[in-house]
Amino acid sequence: MAYELYWISGSPNSWRVMLAMELKGLAYESHRLDPGKREHKTPEFLALNPRGKVPVLRDGDFVIFESIAILAYLEQKHPKPALFGATPEEAGHVWQRTFEVMNYARDAVSNGVVRPLIRGEAAQSSESIKTSAVEAHGELQWVDDILADVPYLAGDQFSAADVSYMPIVQGLIRAGRGDDAVRLALGFDDFGGRYANIARWLARSTGGHAGL
Repeated sequence: MAYELYWISGSPNSWRVMLAMELKGLAYESHRLDPGKREHKTPEFLALNPRGKVPVLRDGDFVIFESIAILAYLEQKHPKPALFGATPEEAGHVWQRTFEVMNYARDAVSNGVVRPLIRGEAAQSSESIKTSAVEAHGELQWVDDILADVPYLAGDQFSAADVSYMPIVQGLIRAGRGDDAVRLALGFDDFGGRYANIARWLARSTGGHAGL
């Protein structure tokens, strides 16, 4: 039986799982939910995930949600190509970088900047967005410095850390060049010029189609 993936367009968490499944060559039946119709809050979907969040992966009778947990599950079932390292040391480093991305970079970038911009909240939330943008730039510089020395976030191999970070930074690139972001002078509209190492990492990771 093929996997079933429940997702919402524009969801970085859904994108993360899709990217991992593509890398591992895994087929799945797509269930795209419409948040405008509150399809993620129906009794049928809440029976799969009581939190009403995506992504959700169904594998026969087994259901799992939370994007990083799904990545770990898929890694156990399909260990090649490896996303969590081949040795204990590599695995520890990949998990460390993944948690750094999710615990620090995501909040400032996705929650503090991208989400209010795409929701059209720039006018009423301009000061909080600007504050978050300062923190986001700090996190981006941290990543850019890492990528000055290695091709990928956890070293020489593309890993779950890169899979975790890519939707975050791609979402910022899209939102950061919009009219509201430019008007607020958030400093994301020349992303490739400001964060050249991240730009090169995106090009490597996407086969030269980084969207910068």
